[in-house]
Amino acid sequence: MKNKTLIFLCGNYPLTSGEFFIDDEMQIIADRFEKIIVVIKEQQSANLNSFMPENMQVVTYSETITFLDKIKSIPYIIKPFFLNEFIITIRKYKLKPSVKIFKIMFMDVVRATKHKKLLQNIIKRNKIIISDTIFYSYWHHYKALALALLKKENKRNVCISRAHGWDVFKERHTPPYLPFKNFIISNLNQTFSVSNAGKIELEKMLTNNIKNKITVSRLGKINQRKPNLNKLKNEFTICSCSNLIPLKRVNLIIDILSKIPIESKRWVHFGDGYLHNELERYAKIKLVNIEFIFKGIVPNSEILDFYSKNYIDLFINISESEGIPISIMEALSAGIPVLATNVGGTSEIVNKNVGFLIDKDFEITEVARIIENYLNSPIENQKKYREKAYNFWKENYNAEKKYTDFVNQILLL
Repeated sequence: MKNKTLIFLCGNYPLTSGEFFIDDEMQIIADRFEKIIVVIKEQQSANLNSFMPENMQVVTYSETITFLDKIKSIPYIIKPFFLNEFIITIRKYKLKPSVKIFKIMFMDVVRATKHKKLLQNIIKRNKIIISDTIFYSYWHHYKALALALLKKENKRNVCISRAHGWDVFKERHTPPYLPFKNFIISNLNQTFSVSNAGKIELEKMLTNNIKNKITVSRLGKINQRKPNLNKLKNEFTICSCSNLIPLKRVNLIIDILSKIPIESKRWVHFGDGYLHNELERYAKIKLVNIEFIFKGIVPNSEILDFYSKNYIDLFINISESEGIPISIMEALSAGIPVLATNVGGTSEIVNKNVGFLIDKDFEITEVARIIENYLNSPIENQKKYREKAYNFWKENYNAEKKYTDFVNQILLL
């Protein structure tokens, strides 16, 4: 089936690194559509060789919110969906009415209505046939709200959204509130949570019995490289991959590594962020006998090549909150065991067969002991972990299967 248009709302793909993981999904689903229109904010291309099929068109818009945008959105304050949301925040979420809550609601409406107008212009300009179009927001935030508003105006629109981690788990926000979840889920054709934990969290926010509108549809990773299962050198390499921001707690990785009394070990971190310089200084102080390198932002293929060409003993992710990390999928696809915190949907991808799941509020010395014991365990034991890690990815997070199932589902809506 190739007679449909996909209008895809995201933030960075395919121009910059912010959503590199969308590459894999597009490689699987692109040829199922006649045309794909990607709608993203204005930005300079980072030349990361993102996958861009011939049938893809990129439309950019300015994120700037003007005073006029706010004025145009004022009438929405008295609409039933806005008033109902304010009631939900008090009765369902037990939040006290405040200017801050009102501003969060109002600014989401401002952004959503501006986005809805943008989509209507795209429809008109490209002479889009609504019955042959799927509107897809990659994030369950104001863009999903824009689609919900669009569909409420015209029920023939097919509108869907994915839901991940930061756009699902309200405790990651201050105050702990994510606006309009009921309205979004009620009006979209379907919300696709990337984890079962995310689905359960979204269901907690519902005031109506519409759980059938939330489906688990896991992300996946393409990796055709062979996993490196055989250790040839008596040295240890530990990797991590994340933004360098407080949520990822990379400073605690440094603390853990400083407590492992094993020689000939190195740590390689992929990813960047505003804490880069601070963390590098901290690592120089704490990791005096450990080789380490901050690789920064690199093409995703370079990370997978590194995993394939080097024997990585262990991958670490100790985030404070997660959906289901793509970085862990990448590690498993390379046959690398994983140590991770039991937050969000991480327990759905890390278990005792593929690695080690630790408490969110762990003891540094205890985690260091777990790693030390693993690195000192018989090589055959480690090889079993590696084989199970690879097989677990292949069976549960292989992008070809996951995204084929996903696109088959949405084409039937």
